[in-house]
Amino acid sequence: MKNIDLIEQAAQLLKPHRTTAGRLFGDVGAVVVSGTGKVYAGVCVDTPSWGLCAERNALAAMITQGEYRIKQVVAVWRNEQTGQLHVLPPCGVCREFMRQIDDANLDAEIILDRDRTQTLRELLPAHEWPKPLDL
Repeated sequence: MKNIDLIEQAAQLLKPHRTTAGRLFGDVGAVVVSGTGKVYAGVCVDTPSWGLCAERNALAAMITQGEYRIKQVVAVWRNEQTGQLHVLPPCGVCREFMRQIDDANLDAEIILDRDRTQTLRELLPAHEWPKPLDL
């Protein structure tokens, strides 16, 4: 799928909701395309006791359906004050989670802009298990 199509799908998920505790739900939306081409969606959920990034939410939906390979991932956030849409790179926890689901996900395409992508491998440069020390 084209980057812009996935960016637009993720943007459709944005429905920010501020809680009485001042937390924000749904202000980041993510879309994951699995290895089979199915599209999974998720939004962020942030509470004082627990938080879930939009990417991991979409990945959990993918895993629930028995899929583990990722083809593409994108997450977006809209600035409430300016209305501008931003593509967000996955946080470190999400990057590591994607890697741990299946080693082949190191080749997943992470959308960083309309015309820019990087593989998960490029975003996780020190992902290999370290060699033992020769002591």
